[in-house]
Formats: sequence, C-alpha cells, structure tokens
Amino acid sequence: MYEMRPGPNRPGSTVVWHVTAKQTAIALCGQQLPDHIHPSQAEQARHCPACMADFAQLVATAPS
Repeated sequence: MYEMRPGPNRPGSTVVWHVTAKQTAIALCGQQLPDHIHPSQAEQARHCPACMADFAQLVATAPS
C-alpha cells in the first residue's frame, strides 16, 4: 500500500507530493521526508515527477 506525503522537491526547495510506502519516511524517489510539513505549504503543491514515474512503473508491473 502506498500513500502521498508532502515534502521538499529537493532539500530547501519547493514542496511537492511524494509517494511513499505506508509507515515509511522515504519516498519512492529515494528522498528522506520530514516528519511534518505545514498543510498550507502542500495545498497547491504539484507531484514529484520521479515518485510518479516510479509509482506508474510499480502499478504497470504489479501481478494481477
């Protein structure tokens, strides 16, 4: 199971939505995510392109 979590695109840059496995702070793109991002920072955030590409590949290769 996967979930979306906000975090910086790169340390110190804009906030984006990352894909993580449940109960982990490491995004599919390999980035360690902070424990907390203020919700207002994530309201209009886009998705992490690397996470979305990795997630699409996981879904495409998932067993039926």
